[in-house]
Amino acid sequence: MKTIPLLCVLVLALPLLAENFSDNFDFYTPGDDLESSPFWSKPDSCGNLVVTDTGGNMVVETVWNGYQSLAYACLGSGVVTDCILETDVKYTNIEASCGLLARVNDSTGEGYIGYIYSALPDIGVTFIAYVDGNGNYTTLDSDYYYPFNAGDWYTLSFQVTGNDPVELTVSVNGTESTSVQDSVYNLGAGLTGLGSTCSGSSSVFSIDNYSVIDNASDLASVTFGGIKALFR
Repeated sequence: MKTIPLLCVLVLALPLLAENFSDNFDFYTPGDDLESSPFWSKPDSCGNLVVTDTGGNMVVETVWNGYQSLAYACLGSGVVTDCILETDVKYTNIEASCGLLARVNDSTGEGYIGYIYSALPDIGVTFIAYVDGNGNYTTLDSDYYYPFNAGDWYTLSFQVTGNDPVELTVSVNGTESTSVQDSVYNLGAGLTGLGSTCSGSSSVFSIDNYSVIDNASDLASVTFGGIKALFR
């Protein structure tokens, strides 16, 4: 698989305290970039996630604009240590990936990513990787996921807990696919987010129902979809 840089050093506003967070994108306007919300941020030099109306249900879709990767930090969930990230994903073509970012350092850009890659028709590969501030991947573990069909929705989950070692697990549709312990990079608290890559402009990932459950937080769960409408 071709390695494509994903993370850039993100220049972000001061992160919020950790909270449970969810976003179903239903209160966005079609054509909006995800960064139109105060709860998301991205580097300038990467692709975009653009809101699309799919018969009354809003999703965000990858628009590459000449780039082969994109990364969005979720300011809405704040700085998180132990968490379960989840989102629904659908793809149109092979040789593209979609992933969940965790423990992203807002100064250096390094973090963990758990993602699924559309390797061949009907066959996916789940990966867990460390990503440095220049976007270089170091794969920590991977495994096949079958079937992974174009046009079907899948729920991708990434659980990150502990310290020295950090426990990292990727699940698809509630079934564990890839799991590993990391004592080398041993990243601490950081931001969460979304990342995607492609090897061609025809590869599109759709994303819906992003959520963060902060395992260490006793704060009440909040849904920012409705709150975003106040900022329009």
